[in-house]
Amino acid sequence: MKKSLYLFIVILFIAGCSSLQQLVQRPTVKVSGVDIASANFDQITLDFGLLIHNPNSFGIQMDGFDYNFVLEGNEFLKGNENRQIQILSQNNSTVKIPVTIAFKELYNLVTKTKTLDTLSYHIEGHIRPGGLLSGFNIPFSKTGSLPNIRIPELSLKSLKVDKMSLSGIDLKLGIDLKNNNIFGFDIGKLNYNINLGGSKVASGITDKLASVPAKGNGEIVLPISLDFLGLSSSLKSLLTGQNIDCAIAGDADLNTPFGMLNLPINTTQNVKIFK
Repeated sequence: MKKSLYLFIVILFIAGCSSLQQLVQRPTVKVSGVDIASANFDQITLDFGLLIHNPNSFGIQMDGFDYNFVLEGNEFLKGNENRQIQILSQNNSTVKIPVTIAFKELYNLVTKTKTLDTLSYHIEGHIRPGGLLSGFNIPFSKTGSLPNIRIPELSLKSLKVDKMSLSGIDLKLGIDLKNNNIFGFDIGKLNYNINLGGSKVASGITDKLASVPAKGNGEIVLPISLDFLGLSSSLKSLLTGQNIDCAIAGDADLNTPFGMLNLPINTTQNVKIFK
């Protein structure tokens, strides 16, 4: 009699579990989008959007998630976050996972990435439900590519005499920007200070200077007007020569597909004087 009762209870329990599995459906999760949240020449932050769908007739709670981020075949970041998210019945909720990539750290990990135009990535992980669904770990994954943002190369091309008189001299400084990226940009604003032969000769802020194409070059021309009365004898002597040390410092705002990127400028080069 006891054995029969025990068997009956087991059958009821199995039947109950089967009914429960039919009533409780497994939520689904997918990577719905990847956005560039911020970018500069040091690092880029991606926002991975996870779309979680609750097909059940009751609300559920998510207790957190874990993820593993792989870049160019190398494990780059791992995360495990406890974050409670309430999802209404038969509804969706979006969770964002921010992933920041420091280019210096990346180049130390994978040297070859310095020459790549794009970087391949793979992210995978699990959403952890709570309550009735605490036994489920819901996987997600996404594979794609992102731009490898590299600092444009700046070079001072020449110093050209535009006009000379008894009172002063007007010069034009030619600056070349080499863009190694797969995206073009506009130089929206340039804040600069220029030294010639160790003496500060010009400063200013200019805008809408040039458009630099992807994998191409752009030229900036900055005017310099000098009054002979204010020049030292050593600088006058240098300007009569064939070459002169020229230094430019400041920063430029570059309008890119990812928003505004600020380019620090600080270089000293010996340039040819064209008269």
